[in-house]
Amino acid sequence: MSRKFCFTVSYRVPVEQLHRAILTDELWRARFATAPTATLELSRPDGPGTVRIQMTERARPDKIPSVVKRVLNTELVLERVDNWGPLADGTASGTFTGTAKGIATEMDGAYVLRPTATGSEIEVTGLVAVTVPLVGGMIEPLAEQLLHRVLNSERKFVEQQFEAAATA
Repeated sequence: MSRKFCFTVSYRVPVEQLHRAILTDELWRARFATAPTATLELSRPDGPGTVRIQMTERARPDKIPSVVKRVLNTELVLERVDNWGPLADGTASGTFTGTAKGIATEMDGAYVLRPTATGSEIEVTGLVAVTVPLVGGMIEPLAEQLLHRVLNSERKFVEQQFEAAATA
């Protein structure tokens, strides 16, 4: 079984500045500096104006929902890979994939970064599949919610970085 999803994350940052920030190693290294169980790999296989961000993190046992704990066969390790393209005519596109080691989960989809009247937004569309008999359908919405929470956390971090730079 699989589940489609779509949501938008709004930023108070202009699209050009947000795209430039997404491309910088400094932003991602700062974001992961306080995550002791996370790893980060950055590359630019598609050249200047693009970035590939590979992130992994071990989930803390106290943060794992009980329905997921019942079917875990090892520790839960989440991996997400984002690929962002160049900014063209005020928009940029990206793709993402996500997997979970410890439970058969796959997620993939697309990002569209575009301007808004108050800054910018990233529209996220994708598909998540958890191939665990009986409970996979209950876990898929949890995986979508986790991605939504992570992207909102990234939004807060980015906005704080811009606010700190403006007052420095």
